[in-house]
Amino acid sequence: MSDAMTPNARVGSAPIRQSLSVKETVLAIWERTTGPKGQQANADLRHIGIGVRRVVRLLDEIEWSLGKRIPIGTALRLGTPEAIAEAIATDRWPEPSPLLLLKGGDDRPPLYLIAGVRGTLFEVVALARASSSFPGKIWGFQPPGFEGDTPRFESIEATAAWYVRHLAGDPAEPVNLVGYSMGGEIAIEMARALRSDNRKLGLVGLIDTNVVERHWSLKTRLRYVARRSQLRVLGLFEAPSEQRWQTLLNIVRPLIRRLIGQFTYGAEFTRYYESSLDDRIKVVKDLALVAYERYVPPVVDFPVVLFKSWESAKRDLVDPVETWRPKVPELEVVEVDGNHANMIFPPFVHGLAAEISIRLS
Repeated sequence: MSDAMTPNARVGSAPIRQSLSVKETVLAIWERTTGPKGQQANADLRHIGIGVRRVVRLLDEIEWSLGKRIPIGTALRLGTPEAIAEAIATDRWPEPSPLLLLKGGDDRPPLYLIAGVRGTLFEVVALARASSSFPGKIWGFQPPGFEGDTPRFESIEATAAWYVRHLAGDPAEPVNLVGYSMGGEIAIEMARALRSDNRKLGLVGLIDTNVVERHWSLKTRLRYVARRSQLRVLGLFEAPSEQRWQTLLNIVRPLIRRLIGQFTYGAEFTRYYESSLDDRIKVVKDLALVAYERYVPPVVDFPVVLFKSWESAKRDLVDPVETWRPKVPELEVVEVDGNHANMIFPPFVHGLAAEISIRLS
């Protein structure tokens, strides 16, 4: 959990003597890449609400101009352009940790947010920022691999155990856990580990978390295949005649991949694989995808809240409530606006944050 500054040979190289040129260079790159959001007073990557793509561009330009390759998670931990410039100049960097404070607050039991399958905390910083009605601290968890450390994601259970060992706060207080997408399954495993240690649980929340298809009931899977097949056939016949061959190929290719994926755990055969994703994120996501495919959700004996995007449930043809109800007898379902991708960003994130905050009070 320590944010102490230590030399990190994997991030920097030889120290650069502090000078205005280093700071000015970083500030110029910051202004150019972060845009108007980065010009706010006390601008910080944890608060200004820019996406990871612009952060990658920021770091690439710093590397090109100053010869320093800064990992994404390290930049997030440093936060401000001044802190980034200071770290470059002194070659002293924050120690890697899965835990990062996203919002300050009082001493009540904090909220822990767990990132989704991409792993970076940029998935949940907007949610932390939108949770102003919750007076407590908000921490975020992300797996190893984003701060110059070795990418590691052996399993959902192992990652949950790793996070539990880094919890902050008073061990006697209840623990509030909310995970986005696959992070919801990590939240469930963290809660199970805490219960086995006789720790108190507060809110255990899933944000649009889906049980992986291979673990659906046979009835659900058959109904899903039937619906998908019907839509694909309709799409084929509705396509212009000159485009039908290409439309057919677009239908067959994912079907082949999904079929292969039923017999292997390779990341490239999963539903959420992204071949064009930046390598700094892709290496962690590929490990997480394999862990996600292997994870079999257990039946739990504690209450869980599913914050469900009604648009995603409609588009995906299978309601996540249907797949979670057999695993979570005490399941509360809260519908929120947006779809899986945009519900964690403005404007929809404010409704989600309000629903979470209500259950924390």
